[in-house]
Amino acid sequence: MQYWLKDGKMERLEDSVLEKHPEKLYDLENQGYVRVVNENDHSVFKEKTIKVVAKKIAKKMKNKK
Repeated sequence: MQYWLKDGKMERLEDSVLEKHPEKLYDLENQGYVRVVNENDHSVFKEKTIKVVAKKIAKKMKNKK
């Protein structure tokens, strides 16, 4: 589930809908919507970069040894 906010109006997109209609994501961005964390937390959603995820995995692997 993804949450998008613009001027107090919340749009919710199910992952199954996005798989069938990826253009809806571009439409929301073009209309000025901003992806937020969830319905109650309106801070901007930030995807983790590959480097951050790779570091966490490397750390877990190191701790298992």
